[in-house]
Amino acid sequence: MKKRILAAGILMLMFIVTACGNDELVETPVVTDISVDENGNPLEGYETWATAPDYKSTLITSSSIRYLSVTAGSLVSEANLTWFSPSETAGQVFWTSADDTDFANASVFDASSSASEEVDGYYINRAKVTDLTPGTDYLYRVGEGDNLSPSYTFHAPEDSDTLRFTAIGDPQLGKPLDQLDSQKNIWHKVLNKIKYHFPDSSLLVSLGDQVNNYDAQEAYAALLDQGVLYSMELAPVKGNHEQGGHQYSEHFTLPNLSTLGTCDDDGDGDYWFVRGNTLFMILDVIDETKWGEHEQFIADTCAANPDVKWRIVCSHYSPYNSYQDYLENAKRIRPYYLSFTSKYDIDLVMCGHDHSYMRSNFIQADGSYKEYESPAVNPEGTMYLTLSSSSGSLFHNPTAQNEAAVAKKLKKPQVTDIQITDNSLKVKTYEAESWEVVDEFEIQKQ
Repeated sequence: MKKRILAAGILMLMFIVTACGNDELVETPVVTDISVDENGNPLEGYETWATAPDYKSTLITSSSIRYLSVTAGSLVSEANLTWFSPSETAGQVFWTSADDTDFANASVFDASSSASEEVDGYYINRAKVTDLTPGTDYLYRVGEGDNLSPSYTFHAPEDSDTLRFTAIGDPQLGKPLDQLDSQKNIWHKVLNKIKYHFPDSSLLVSLGDQVNNYDAQEAYAALLDQGVLYSMELAPVKGNHEQGGHQYSEHFTLPNLSTLGTCDDDGDGDYWFVRGNTLFMILDVIDETKWGEHEQFIADTCAANPDVKWRIVCSHYSPYNSYQDYLENAKRIRPYYLSFTSKYDIDLVMCGHDHSYMRSNFIQADGSYKEYESPAVNPEGTMYLTLSSSSGSLFHNPTAQNEAAVAKKLKKPQVTDIQITDNSLKVKTYEAESWEVVDEFEIQKQ
């Protein structure tokens, strides 16, 4: 974090001091704090973790229910909820208006239930909440009988061509496992900053490696037991550290899930959803024997959603990155992306994995690139954005790459804000603690 800077503005106050019969002109310095605005709020680059309020909720662990997640629905009017219960009886979601605190008028959504293959004695409940009214505040709770969770708030996103969402690189909680408590604390503070600065953010896209060890349930608890995540939709991407078991698919219910790109089971393939005028296509690229399947998924999904204005692809592995040790893998996966990004007019590809920030120039179908200043008006090609750590568990040094417009290493967690209108897509990345701007860029369509 930047050191707090105090600028001494010299105000020339001239006054007369009579001393020993002599008149002296005395200059009195007036100290002005340039780290705050006129209301005393910290400016970008001068914040601390304490700048954001602590958004606390009663944790799900106060009941017998565990691992509650709220993930994106197919449409803005839907949400998917997943939780673990010790009861084999299928649970329900009780969903009501924000003022119905006793749930007297709650709508009830039934969950499916199946025994967990990974957590002994627990059953996975999945439910879809539908018919949400955009822009409305709700209360909800989950469970069955007397085994109910605390109640949580949820704000249904607006349904318009103006969209705001947040993206983060690898949380990778539990690297190493003996530092999990410290990492959970930082993760909590990062989520506080997201909630504070982007109260209108419609969802959080996490670009893979939510946890460091696929079978570390305590890491999943650290990830999900967060008040902010109870109240906003998560769109997770599967990372290589989640490969090896059924934990990822047990914890997250995904919309429009495809049989293409599956890795460990049939619950972790490619998936998609639409928000406003933007199509999100989430690729599971962990099984390299299936890299050739993703173009078919992209083709089918674009054909099913012909009227969107913007197309965004998210994956864990990045075809264009700046960390030397991962370049070989990036070059191997690159041709698969080149085969579909130009053909299907992909505007932005967002990736994780590298623990080092990189924004590319605009990559063409043949692998060459074009450089644009911001705002880039009707640019040719696709921009790739590879995000760094969002928890501080690991950072890598970037190396110079011709395709990179920006490549940076910061030893602090980072957060990216994306704002989309009918004719503009803006990305702006911050260092999460000080809120210093790391990078920003705008694409315009006219």
